[in-house]
Amino acid sequence: MTYNSTLPKVFVYLLTTIETLYQTRVPLEVQNRKNVHLATSDCLVIACYLWGVLHFSETLKAKHQLAQSLFPNFLEYSRFVRR
Repeated sequence: MTYNSTLPKVFVYLLTTIETLYQTRVPLEVQNRKNVHLATSDCLVIACYLWGVLHFSETLKAKHQLAQSLFPNFLEYSRFVRR
């Protein structure tokens, strides 16, 4: 997958690593679960969460706000929490 050049290189590396791990380690039952055509991929949600951890964001709300700064159309907070 190709990513926007405005994203930090470290984030792109993190996301591509997570995508590789997701494809090779997550069971197909999870990958192909109901609602498989989600607006935001599981990999992106995981990468945004870890990006928040790397930036020492202490709360889930802070991690979500950081993700929204990268992706203005990112999930709503309640959906981010559920995923």
